[in-house]
Amino acid sequence: MDFTAESRQESPGGPETAQESEVLREEDMKDYETKKRLTEKMEEIRHVIQEMIRENESVPEMERLELKEFNVDDEKQRRHDVMMEEEVATVREKIQMEILERCYLRDLLKRDCWDSLQVKDRAVKAFHTEHEVTNYALKERPQKELDDLKRVENIRKRELAADVTPQPKVGADQQAEEVFEALSAVASSYSAELELSHPHLYDQFSLRITEQKRNQIVLLQDVIYRVKVALNTKFDGVYKQKVQEIARVKERNKQVKELLDELEVAEDLWEPSLNDREVPERVFIVDHSEIRAEKYLTPEQQEEEDQKRLEEQKRLAAKSDNVRGRALDDMMEGVLEVKKDSILKSEVPQPEFVLAKPDNQWTEEEKKLFKEYDKKVKELDTEKDKYRKSLENEIKSLQKATKDATERFDDGLKKLFERKIKSDMAICQEELKIKILSYSILMEEVMGIDEKEHQSKLGQMEANKKKMGEELQKFQKEVEFFHESFDNIVTEDKALDKEFRKEFSGLHKAMVDQLYKLFKRRPRGPKKNAMEELDAPKNMPEGANATVWEKFCHVRKTKIDSEHNIKVKASLLAEMQATLHQKQEENQAAQQDIEHFKEQLENMCKEKQHFLTDIMVQFLLKQGQVEVINADFIPDYSDSVLLHRTVVENLNQTIMNLGEQKIAMLMQTKDFRKGIIQVEWDNTMRRMQIEDLKNKERDIQKLRLTEDHKEYLKSDSDSRVCKQATSMKEALAMQQKTYLKDVKHRKEKIRNLGSKAAMKEQKNAALDKQIQDMHVTVSQMRHIYEASAMEENEAANIEQRYQEVLLLRKLKDTAKVQMEKLAFLGAEAERLGMRNIPSLVQSKPNDQRRDEGLHPWVWRQASARRLLSG
Repeated sequence: MDFTAESRQESPGGPETAQESEVLREEDMKDYETKKRLTEKMEEIRHVIQEMIRENESVPEMERLELKEFNVDDEKQRRHDVMMEEEVATVREKIQMEILERCYLRDLLKRDCWDSLQVKDRAVKAFHTEHEVTNYALKERPQKELDDLKRVENIRKRELAADVTPQPKVGADQQAEEVFEALSAVASSYSAELELSHPHLYDQFSLRITEQKRNQIVLLQDVIYRVKVALNTKFDGVYKQKVQEIARVKERNKQVKELLDELEVAEDLWEPSLNDREVPERVFIVDHSEIRAEKYLTPEQQEEEDQKRLEEQKRLAAKSDNVRGRALDDMMEGVLEVKKDSILKSEVPQPEFVLAKPDNQWTEEEKKLFKEYDKKVKELDTEKDKYRKSLENEIKSLQKATKDATERFDDGLKKLFERKIKSDMAICQEELKIKILSYSILMEEVMGIDEKEHQSKLGQMEANKKKMGEELQKFQKEVEFFHESFDNIVTEDKALDKEFRKEFSGLHKAMVDQLYKLFKRRPRGPKKNAMEELDAPKNMPEGANATVWEKFCHVRKTKIDSEHNIKVKASLLAEMQATLHQKQEENQAAQQDIEHFKEQLENMCKEKQHFLTDIMVQFLLKQGQVEVINADFIPDYSDSVLLHRTVVENLNQTIMNLGEQKIAMLMQTKDFRKGIIQVEWDNTMRRMQIEDLKNKERDIQKLRLTEDHKEYLKSDSDSRVCKQATSMKEALAMQQKTYLKDVKHRKEKIRNLGSKAAMKEQKNAALDKQIQDMHVTVSQMRHIYEASAMEENEAANIEQRYQEVLLLRKLKDTAKVQMEKLAFLGAEAERLGMRNIPSLVQSKPNDQRRDEGLHPWVWRQASARRLLSG
């Protein structure tokens, strides 16, 4: 332990300076050896005390000291115990507060997520697969929801009762009504297929009023609740069925276990059970195996546990002293019903002489008894085998019954899963309707609020515009009045200029001109000083007196004042006109804003009207009825059109009719083109025939006749025929003679070949017999080898079998070569026989030329060969 550090930590003073730290560090270095020596001494003492404690534990109990006797400082130990108790109390209080906090959180969660559920979330799992089906967790329906549902149902009953049958329509109205009815009949969700739709639901095409939409939402929520309740009802039936099946399986397993014990066979049996998803109440049950920490018992609890243990021991002792029970155990092995011994455990008692003396010393009577014993043993073994087979068959039947029952349950669970899928789809479809209706209501409210705000703002803008117009008219009048006064001042100023010469008409014209020039001169610089300078007598022209000059100065001052006034008025008039132009532009801009705002308001009204009339409806369409390109995961129906089925069918029928007409026209075109091609081919053939005839004619014209040709042409036909017949007879006689000679030679050759073939056949038969004998020998040797299995003969047998296999292969090759030779000889004989057949008339067909003039035997052979080849 670092005493210096501890003292610094406990000192109440502030932060130490660097000098003080250096001093303390030096003191620590001085006392380091002392501290180290004291620490080693303390470790020695601690080691000695621990050795004493260990020795104390090994001595007898009478000599054993208490642990507190080994305390070196009792006062410090007491302080330490008090401090530890205080710390334990603090920790215990903290843990208790944490436990209390968690218990409160648990109760809060349990109240909100478990106790509030009327139907708890539960699952049913299949026996042989990982497939499972869950139910719908339902809370108790609030009373407000039930009151709203009852109110809406009453409203719908009155509306349905007040409905009037519509008048029949004709023409386009009737067709539109038929299409509307057909579309209304299309299902919008699977709730109708599940027969869980609400009878008071509105038609989708009649939902135009906000109140109707709100009522429809209430009815759709009831449909969703009905779908969930219906699925939960079927789920409860399947869950009870599984519980019953598990009980039956356990009962069958009990019977199978008894049969297996009787057969003395150890086999693990499959025994299903419910998991935590199927029994969610287990969440609130804490098993002892789940508690990993060691259980702490207070002294009071420990005393209570000891008391219970003593009572249990007394009860067991009293039970062990039960005289009646001990008597029952002694007499009947603890059971009231004696079980029959199993036939599998029964044995035929062996005669005593069998073990007493050998069989060659048995008497006739003993031999007879042994034969009876042997017979009984065989009969007992036969009965055991029959009984064992019957037990095995019973086990198989029980296991098969378990398997069939669980598989049937799994099939039923699959059907429930399909129903759950449809229920989920129906719920999603109804929720989609609710979202669409809620969105429609929200948008209608938003549009209404926007319309009111626009109307209010438009009113304010029109009021501001009216006020601005009044101010503009007033200011415009002021500008006009000021403009009139300005015009008057300008007119007066021009009159002053014109009346100047009249004022000085009595003076000389040159004097007047000189004065007029001075009249047009204007002062520069400050007006007062400049005017005084201009009015000075030194500027007076020669020949003018003081009276004229004063009058001239007065007229000029009047003119200058008038011009100054005109400038001021002109500047003010320009500012007023600029302000007037600005106000006119503002007025025009305000008018344009009002018109633009009115246009926006009109567009909003149109959009609202379109939104209210363009109702969004939901349909269930089968595959094949949606003809939209599905490029993305979700098709885009923004530019799609919903058509009645008859429209598409009529269009398809029209397309099919047009297609059939096109096919007929194509067939006619094909036949016509075929006729054209046929005519062209005929023409080509005729042209080629004409060309051939022309060539023949040319060849005939160029043909040169020999003496034979001339003689042939000169002689008559009878003489030619006689001469040809004579030559043919001579040739026939010669051919027959040659043919008979060749036939005789061929017959001898065929006879020799037949004898050789017979010899080969005999040799082949002998070889076949030898092969069969070799097969027998090989099989016998194989059996002998398999029976003996002697290692010393293994190499010799392998070599012998190898030689036999080689001999068999050689014999087969020899037989194959001989068969090939026989086939070759037969083919050669047939070829030689065919070569000697004469060809008499070349102008006859091939078969007729081969058949005429042949020897009957050769003709029959040739006919047979042709039949076989055909």
